[in-house]
Amino acid sequence: MTGLAVLAAGIAAALAVRPPSLPPRRSTPFTESTTPAAGQGFDHARALPWLAVALAVVATSQLIGGLVGILAAAAVGVGVHRWISQAESGLSRRQRAEIERDLPFAVDLLVACVSAGRSPPAAVRAVAEVIPDALGDRLREVSARLALGADHERVWRDLAADPALAPLGHTLARSARTGASITTALARCADDVRRRRRTRADAIARGVGVRAAAPLGACFLPAFLLIGVVPTIVGAFGAIAG
Repeated sequence: MTGLAVLAAGIAAALAVRPPSLPPRRSTPFTESTTPAAGQGFDHARALPWLAVALAVVATSQLIGGLVGILAAAAVGVGVHRWISQAESGLSRRQRAEIERDLPFAVDLLVACVSAGRSPPAAVRAVAEVIPDALGDRLREVSARLALGADHERVWRDLAADPALAPLGHTLARSARTGASITTALARCADDVRRRRRTRADAIARGVGVRAAAPLGACFLPAFLLIGVVPTIVGAFGAIAG
């Protein structure tokens, strides 16, 4: 039984260390058409974290045993689930940072393509081929949906549902709905994205000073107390005792 618990603990550790979700694949019209619909098939990315939690619970309960083992297994299960959830949110944050970093340049390329006479779907397809990382994968997914004949306005609304790509999605959806100049709208979108990025960078830079104050205070406050305050108090008590 102990060997089984050790084996379960090892498998749980391997599943927990493994990244919770795989990097997005490049989508094409062919891969898009073979992707299972929502709610169909087996979602490995969601099942593996729960499998790791179950194995960790089983291993802990078997190693310790009794009521204490059950309580410890519950605590370990909660801890493993939180750790995996935090790792997944970290991956999402990195992808969002990549998208926000590349979005202004991508919108500039879209403006150039549309100004050259390409339609918005053709411009998105062309830009998706040259933009790397998470933003390129996301634009290739959009291009694949458009190539399969999806409604343009619906695709733009879905793009706007992504917090990192909301400015671009709202701009394309508004232009498709109202018939406004897509070139002007995209140029304004690029300016807005750059302005938001500068504002966020300034806020982060100001926050660094605030966050650095606590460690500096933790370093200098004890030294101030030991060098300045403690000798004064000791001297005062010595004078009173004398």
